[in-house]
Amino acid sequence: MELREYANLIWRWLWLIILGTVTAGAAAYLVSRNQPPIYRATAILLVSEGAADSNEYRSLLVGEQLAQSYVKRLTNYQVLEQAIANVGLDMEPTELQKQIQVTLLNETQLIALSVLNPNPHTASRLANEIPAVFARRNVEQQMERFASSKLNLETELSKIEMELKTAENRLTAVKQQAPPDNSAIDQASTNVIRLQDTYSRLLQSYENIRVAEASSLNTIIIDETARPSGIPVSPKVRNNTLLAAAVGAMLTIGLAFLIEYLDDTIKNPREIEQGTGLTPLGHIERMRITDMTDALVVATDPRSPAAEAFRHIRTNIQYVSVDRPLHTLLITSANMGEGKSTVSINLAAALAQSGKQVILVDADMRRPTLHKLLEVDGSKGLANLIIRGREDTSFLKGTLITNLRLLPAGRIPPNPAELLGSERMKDVLAWLQQQADYVIFDSPPVLAVTDGVVLSQLVDSTLFVIGEQTKFLAFVAAVKQVKTLESHISGVIMNKINPRHSRNYYYYYYQTNYPPFADDTNGENGSDRRSWKQWVQQALYGLNIFQ
Repeated sequence: MELREYANLIWRWLWLIILGTVTAGAAAYLVSRNQPPIYRATAILLVSEGAADSNEYRSLLVGEQLAQSYVKRLTNYQVLEQAIANVGLDMEPTELQKQIQVTLLNETQLIALSVLNPNPHTASRLANEIPAVFARRNVEQQMERFASSKLNLETELSKIEMELKTAENRLTAVKQQAPPDNSAIDQASTNVIRLQDTYSRLLQSYENIRVAEASSLNTIIIDETARPSGIPVSPKVRNNTLLAAAVGAMLTIGLAFLIEYLDDTIKNPREIEQGTGLTPLGHIERMRITDMTDALVVATDPRSPAAEAFRHIRTNIQYVSVDRPLHTLLITSANMGEGKSTVSINLAAALAQSGKQVILVDADMRRPTLHKLLEVDGSKGLANLIIRGREDTSFLKGTLITNLRLLPAGRIPPNPAELLGSERMKDVLAWLQQQADYVIFDSPPVLAVTDGVVLSQLVDSTLFVIGEQTKFLAFVAAVKQVKTLESHISGVIMNKINPRHSRNYYYYYYQTNYPPFADDTNGENGSDRRSWKQWVQQALYGLNIFQ
């Protein structure tokens, strides 16, 4: 598929794409507008390490690991529960967990804690209270590691302190005795010194534990407090609307391509040439027909685009085969409803208006309609000529169109295919050729019955009529049936074309008949004028596909 065909496809389904885009965007807009605004408050936290390692790289790794663990622990259930109680809110910690975003800032020991809440002040209070509760809880957890040792030392210190006081009192009492007992004094003094030394050592150990406890304490501090924000972070009405509209457009474009992929109807003349090798001889736009007489547009409305299209097809048929002049022509289709009878009668009228004698034969002996369109007596016709065994010009009915006569189907026989394939039919055909310049047969659809295939062997050439709803595979099958019998096919007439798509066919025929840079020797400097016109027409077509 070429770029131009993609553009045509988009243009053809533009209404669906616009509808999907507008619907998705409007839905997102309404939903976003009706959602309550959500505010974000963010506090920046700094991880504070206790005793730093002398190795800077190891200290950095420890700090990063500590910060990563704090990112997980800040949303602890007990922490959030205490923070909610301190702020005085009525909500569950699990609900608050969904409103918290904790991220570690890259290559730093900073943590960003954000809280989302419909109330901006509540969001800021929670963002500040959660790290405060966590810091207190974290300190308490770390202090529990030294609590046992400190308690034992405190107990020993109290005991030694009591013993020391007793020993000091004993030393004082011994010194006051008369006469003094030097031996008792020395013994009491030694005991006091021993206890004092023990107390000093225990006190030093206690102080060492307290220093170790203080130096190894890891916690976080609020480096930047959260402040209430006056601008909500969601819903983002404009972004949501644009995003939904873009998604809606992409989905509808995909749907359009899917429909086109599943649609096996014939969409453009190029498919006909690529699939069957046949050349489209022209196209007729869809006509508005209120009654049967409106179908004959060549006579009733000769200035209409449809009438001009039939005259264009008439010209193409006259020059379609120089080495093989066409006098007998079969017009058929793959299926019913393609408009072959309308094409037959208008093409016959166009040939008659050019001064040629034309006989239009209604070879559809199952559902004849041409006598109704031309308002002539259809009781006797082709079937009667074949059966009776002799020709009679009275069966050829004159019409209001000069040079055009109609041979109706006549009596409907039980075996139309056998009659059309009989030797008598060949005699009738030879007689008809003597009566006119052109003999045009309107036959039933090829895939419905075999009448058209049988007739294709008798005439000079066959024309297929297709519409925009013609299935490509059905058309190929019909052409194959005719070609199997080595019958000649002049080309294809595209009928019932939507006026919006007709410009594509005009461009196709222009490119086919007047290739770029073709020489034009009609008059002086004609080649330059033709080249200029071609460039203008191609440029206009390139613009038209988007209009």
